Formats: sequence, C-alpha cells, structure tokens
Amino acid sequence: MIVELWIKSLSIPPHYKLSGAREKAILKQAVSHLLPQEIIDRPKSGMMVPVHFWFRKFWTRKAKSLLLDKKAAIAPYIERNTIKDWLNYRENLWGKYGIKLWLLVSLEIWLRTYE
Repeated sequence: MIVELWIKSLSIPPHYKLSGAREKAILKQAVSHLLPQEIIDRPKSGMMVPVHFWFRKFWTRKAKSLLLDKKAAIAPYIERNTIKDWLNYRENLWGKYGIKLWLLVSLEIWLRTYE
C-alpha cells in the first residue's frame, strides 16, 4: 500500500506540493486534522544521520579500500596522494576531512553501481 501511495504521489502536480514557499502543502493539508498546528507550521529541521559515528567505526577502512584502489571509478578525477594523506590524518580525521571523504565514498559507490 505504501508503494502504491508513493507512486500515486508522483502524479501530483508540483504546484500542489509547493504552495508559494510552503513545502509539502498538500501533505500538511491532508494531515492538518490529525496533528497540532505547531507541528504543521514548524520550520524544516532536516534529518540527523550519524555519519560521523559510522565513518569512524566502520567506514575508514572501507574508504581506504574504495578510494585508493587503482581501479576506483573516481581515480581519474582525484589526486590519489591527497586522498591518502586525508585518510592517514592522525588527529580528528572526521573534523578535518570527514565530510569530503564521505562524499567521495558515496560518489565512488554510486559510480560503481551506475557506471
């Protein structure tokens, strides 16, 4: 049922989804009787994802194997020695290069998947 609703939502014209600067206008209208007005009108807050934790605990080693592989899909576009320096940084790796490395890992996985 959720998939069918999602597919159906793709057919909703954009002007119903965005009313002026009000995002998700049709969704907010549909659930306005279910939720308090302060929830409906609250500002966008984003979704927090523990990327820092994941990268520190699980992805540093995987990032090395993905990004430093001579056959890496991004190899023609990056300076391998710079990536090696970033990955071997001894202090706060995430604070210094984490976001850049995470984006490169994501790009590498995407390129391998959709190349």
